[in-house]
Amino acid sequence: LQVLPAVQPSSVTVNGLTLTLAPTRETVSIGPFAKCLPDLDAALASTFGVTLPADFSTASGQDGLQLTRAAHHQWFAHAPAGASLMARLAPLCAGLAALTNQTDSRVTLYLRGTGADAVAAKLVPIDLAPDHFGPGSTALTLAGHIPVILSRPDGTPGLDFTVFRSFARSLHHDIHVAMKGGIPNSERV
Repeated sequence: LQVLPAVQPSSVTVNGLTLTLAPTRETVSIGPFAKCLPDLDAALASTFGVTLPADFSTASGQDGLQLTRAAHHQWFAHAPAGASLMARLAPLCAGLAALTNQTDSRVTLYLRGTGADAVAAKLVPIDLAPDHFGPGSTALTLAGHIPVILSRPDGTPGLDFTVFRSFARSLHHDIHVAMKGGIPNSERV
């Protein structure tokens, strides 16, 4: 069975902006059980040096682990491919949280370069000003009609759009149209 890439081409550049399909990362959804959040945070801190963010942001720990607040009482743990993330989290989270492997269901598109905020503003209904949406910030929002987890990485001008794999091509198209100076009209009937 051959798995096709979520989008092709995997990278496009327009007016100094680059839209790229991010490398595959292992992704695990973490849903703490009732009253277990303090114990779960303690276990994560002792193993990875990071706790689950209380606000909508992304925190980085050891071994390339990132924890992103994804919803009310839901977080995503991300690690580089081959990190055996689920195998490492399962014993740590036993009795504390429900884990679901999301690696094959979500992809991330990187929009990089000066002007990324202006392009994204054509698609997302949130304030992207740095004092409202600074480095490490995360938002659950829509990009046009597509639900995304939007993040601003630390130290890199741009934005990350995490989306269900089945919506990746449509989102890629909409961002590409916005990069070329247009306003995506993918919702037109």
